[in-house]
Amino acid sequence: MIQKLLAVVLVVLIAGCKKDDDDKQVIVVQSSGDISSGIDAFRQLLGNKLNTTPGATGGRREVNWDAVPVELLGKPLPPHFLNNTAVNAPASQQRGFDYDDTGFQVSESNFSEVNPLAASSFSSFSGSNTFTNTSTSLWDGRFEVPGEDVPATVSGFGMVFSDVDLANTSLIEFFNGDRSLGKFYVPVQKAGSKLSFLGVYFKKERVTRIKVQHGNGLLNQGGKDISDGGSSDLVILDDFLYDEPVRK
Repeated sequence: MIQKLLAVVLVVLIAGCKKDDDDKQVIVVQSSGDISSGIDAFRQLLGNKLNTTPGATGGRREVNWDAVPVELLGKPLPPHFLNNTAVNAPASQQRGFDYDDTGFQVSESNFSEVNPLAASSFSSFSGSNTFTNTSTSLWDGRFEVPGEDVPATVSGFGMVFSDVDLANTSLIEFFNGDRSLGKFYVPVQKAGSKLSFLGVYFKKERVTRIKVQHGNGLLNQGGKDISDGGSSDLVILDDFLYDEPVRK
């Protein structure tokens, strides 16, 4: 009799846990060390179809920086590099993500051309190219219809961070208009790997823009990373993932 009661209680607990998971309005995916499984799980949330051209419906977008032309490496990126709305702009630059700040660059040498003292602290996730803002560690990004200067929304966004040493420092804050949907912190790297991943998916909210904090120092001011005796936690970025931006 006792065994039967325990079995009933266990079934109720399992059912309750499943209901809690189903009722979650925000799904947070955090991983460090081997981040591949975390990224794959987040891809499933965003949608299996990978979109590479404007005019798509459903599915997801990914940015990995590996196909950036050689002539643009180690230099400030052109304005609207990820959502170029010019006539005949390449589809690779029509991803539906935009930002206003300057200082964004892509490097094939972990930004040794900007700060040779810190480059050995970083690594890439895909290919050899990495991305960051060299002049600020806090910046805003917004979503647009791919290939159009039209505001858009997404349900989820994730990003790869390289060399997060300090907890509760690197983060992504999500917004719907001026309303914050919350700040979510990037996990600290694990021994043997310099990579961390954070992805957040909202079931019942729409995201119009994000604010990204990567570390607490400026890469272009020189100096070593905190892990090598420097005074700042210097952090760079790699892949972005988000579901297909749709018109507001």
